[in-house]
Amino acid sequence: MHPMENKHRALWALIAGIVCGAAVWGFSIPVTGMREPFDSPSNYYILAMFLAGVIATIPAPRYWWLAVVGIFVGERLYALVMLPETRAWLLFGVFVNLLILSWLPAALGAFVVYIGNRQLTKRSSGRS
Repeated sequence: MHPMENKHRALWALIAGIVCGAAVWGFSIPVTGMREPFDSPSNYYILAMFLAGVIATIPAPRYWWLAVVGIFVGERLYALVMLPETRAWLLFGVFVNLLILSWLPAALGAFVVYIGNRQLTKRSSGRS
């Protein structure tokens, strides 16, 4: 694969992650009625983060970890832009979310896509 193509794929994984991370928060009110998705008593946040990891990794499974970083950033950007009253808590929220592993469901979803892609690649190259 050409090095420039790798850079584009990595960028797409990051962008997809940012969009998916913002979507997790953007759909929280319509789906759960809660402004912040982790405040919902349902499993919305865990499931939405897992699905975000899956979707964000599809453009570039090799860069699954960049998709997870993008999701984390997308969540923060959404809160920064759409919830101005939370800006004072932004740095605290980043620290807490890193500690409580709120990104773990996204990482699991992304890693599932990565492993699945590797298996498909191995099978297709073994048949040639």
